[in-house]
Amino acid sequence: MELNRTRKLRMKLIETHFKEESTGHARAEIYEASNGFSIRYIDPAGNLLKTETHPGKSLQWVEDAAENWALGIKLLNE
Repeated sequence: MELNRTRKLRMKLIETHFKEESTGHARAEIYEASNGFSIRYIDPAGNLLKTETHPGKSLQWVEDAAENWALGIKLLNE
């Protein structure tokens, strides 16, 4: 008999990059979990725009992605 188990990944906030917008500060939050790093993009009102997971990528790579978004270099594709 197979057991169905739901595991919640523990995620630790590593750092936050801010993006200046006319309506306030948007932010990209970098998290570390057991399966790698992820970035949560949040608009100035606090709404989640998108979450990207990056298994196998280094912290430096994920930091660069978040910073590039904050600088307007990286665009979020819906």
